Order: sequence, then structure tokens, then C-alpha cells
Amino acid sequence: MTSPSAAPEDVRPSTGDGSLPMRLACRLIGLLPTKRNMSGTEWVDATYPDRAYPSTAALPWTFKQTHTIQERRIDGVRTITVRPLLGATRSHIVYTHGGTFINELGRPHWWIIAELTKRTGATVTVPLYRLAPESTYREAFPYLVSVYREVLRTSAPEDVTLMGDSAGGNLAIAQTWAFGDAGLPAPGRVVAISPWLDVTGTNPEIPMYDAVDPMLSVPGGVRAGSWWAGGDDPRTPLVSPAHAPEELLSRVPVTRIYQGTRDVCMADAKVFRDRAVAAGADVRLSVYPGAFHVFPAFPRLPESRAVFADIEEFLGRPALP
Repeated sequence: MTSPSAAPEDVRPSTGDGSLPMRLACRLIGLLPTKRNMSGTEWVDATYPDRAYPSTAALPWTFKQTHTIQERRIDGVRTITVRPLLGATRSHIVYTHGGTFINELGRPHWWIIAELTKRTGATVTVPLYRLAPESTYREAFPYLVSVYREVLRTSAPEDVTLMGDSAGGNLAIAQTWAFGDAGLPAPGRVVAISPWLDVTGTNPEIPMYDAVDPMLSVPGGVRAGSWWAGGDDPRTPLVSPAHAPEELLSRVPVTRIYQGTRDVCMADAKVFRDRAVAAGADVRLSVYPGAFHVFPAFPRLPESRAVFADIEEFLGRPALP
């Protein structure tokens, strides 16, 4: 099994790193148009502003065989909660999906959630927050606060984990500050998978990661981030947690970040980790050489199995009363 680097600050990106399955996956991802589409703003500008609002990927049929499914509207927004029928624990994960704040939850997100429920026995609540450019972070956070209030009706805060990938990993961290401002207790922990922590794209280390990233490029992401900021400073902590002041960083719950080196988000994951640790927070960054953006969405990769094993240990399996 592939292990994370012991010295992540020294990792430099390379196309030759990672397991053979990881290298093959990177090659296949590189054949998709995603990176080309995000390498400028033209495609993003032509595709998103006047679109029909996207649909969420359907739950896999296997979920209905192995989980109870609850759908409800919280603040008028569709919210899904899945609970395993067998092996359930007290853990409750609030999972915010990625997609550059402009794309809806996709099938690979369900693959992540399925692996989480299998490994941890957790109930998983999935807030389908409204996307940019139709909406902004100003509308998302009151909704996410309402979701957390509902979760606390049945779960103790220490049993709650905020989790997400990419833009959703950004939200997993930033929500903790919104909860505090709303007078709610902090959740027990945070897990962020390949989090996108600075929408400005100004980190000087980004180009060396961009050069080997098979999936993402910066300009299209920066445009999406500006829509999410809705005219506010994109360095606002709720938009770009890497820019948060020391006082907010010190309030981050115990956090685990899982990051690959063939990913433009790596640069700002290091910045956030360093600043949060300096502020006194317990934040650990596990780095997987050669891994692409949100690689755990493919749970059978050796590196992904290592991530899920670590998450399983981090959350434990707290027994139901």
C-alpha cells in the first residue's frame, strides 16, 4: 500500500511518482477535456452564466439496498441523509461536495460516500448547496448553518465530522467559523480531500503543480471563485480559508487533509497547514506523491485505500447507545 510522504513540505511534483494504477489513471484523466477547458476563461464564461441549473447525480441503486435514504428541504434546499442498514455507528458526517463551486454533486462523490459509510458506519448528510454563478457564498453559509443545527438534533457535536473534497473541502473548514459565529458548538473534527483553499490562484508555487496536474488549471477556477465571492474580496476567509487571520485559524477543529502532488491545490494546502499549525491548530497534511485531484473518488487505487484506512482510524467506530 502506498504511504503518504513523511516530509510533505519537501515534495516536488513529478509525473513519475505514485503507484502504477495511479500513473495509469493520471494518463487517462489527461485525455479528458477538463484541463483544456479550465486553462482559460473563455469556455467557463460561455458555459455557465446562462445555463439550465444542473441536476444532482442519482443515488446508485446499491444505496437503496444497503442504506436508508432521507430527503428533505432545509431552508428550501434539497438535503440528503444516508444511513447504513448494518454496522451503523454514532458518527455523523456532513459531506460537502466539490466541483469548483459551479458543478453539482456527481457520481464519483457517491462513490466516496459509499466507501465512508462502509468503513465508518457513519450517517452521512449531504447538503446540496446552491452553486455559482447563480448563487454565492453569502447564501450558502446560512443554509449550511441550518443543516448543522438539524444534525445536532440527533448527534452530539463531538460525533460530527465535517468532510468534503475540493471546493467542498474548503467549505468543510470554513463552516466551522460560521458555526461559531452562529453560537453553535464546534464539530469534533474536519476531513478535507484535495481542498481548494484559495480561489485567487496567486500562490507562486502553483505553476509547478499546474505543469503536472492532468485535470485542473488555474484561470477557469479563478473565474469560478470570483463568481462564488459575489463581488466581495476573494480573500475573505469564508471564500479562501488559506487567508484566514490567526484568530480564526486557531479555532479550526482537529483536521486531516489528504492531498496529491499532481494537483494545483497542493500549494495552498501547504500554506493553510503551516499557518493553522502556527496558530495552534491540530492540522495534519498527508501527501500522496503522484496523486491527482480528489483521487479518493476512485476508491480502489492503492493510494485511495490508504486514505480511507486513515479516515477510518481517525473517526473510529463509536458504538450506538
